[in-house]
Amino acid sequence: MRGENIKVGQDFEALLQRFEGPLLQYATRITGDRERARDVVQETFIKFQRNGALSQDGELATWLFTVCRNGALNICRKEKRMMYLDEQIIESQEDKQEMPYERMEEDEAAAFLTRIIATLPPRQQEALQLKFQNDLTYQQIAEITKTTANCVGVLIHTALKTLRLRYREASKDFVSFNLRTN
Repeated sequence: MRGENIKVGQDFEALLQRFEGPLLQYATRITGDRERARDVVQETFIKFQRNGALSQDGELATWLFTVCRNGALNICRKEKRMMYLDEQIIESQEDKQEMPYERMEEDEAAAFLTRIIATLPPRQQEALQLKFQNDLTYQQIAEITKTTANCVGVLIHTALKTLRLRYREASKDFVSFNLRTN
């Protein structure tokens, strides 16, 4: 996504394919509701079609995430609530097949990490999501969240430091599934 700009003549369908999923996930984390998030993302693309391609001077990802964030926050303000959901709730679980022990261990560790991320302040959660799930730069995140790149760096640094500490403390209790094959 870095350094991406879109020109008026580029294919809107390709834009939709590339950004619809990440924007939907981002809006869902803010609104706490997938259907509301769909409305926000749809409105984001409508705004892009109306004026985004013509008025945008910055990067495409920054513009789209900013418009999406503002729309999602407006919904939350109207409803006076803001939720950050567990990744497992957001992601659809299509296959419910029985997993081997190694996969179960990975899933348990990922679920644990998701739970400790949910204990972070919302601004730190948002900065981590934009950085690591959407591969945005500190400057892009700063523009989206209306702060400075230095502040974004502090948020991410503090969040990662807290996560490492909490993970290290809690992971002592993990039991490894090491099956012996004789």
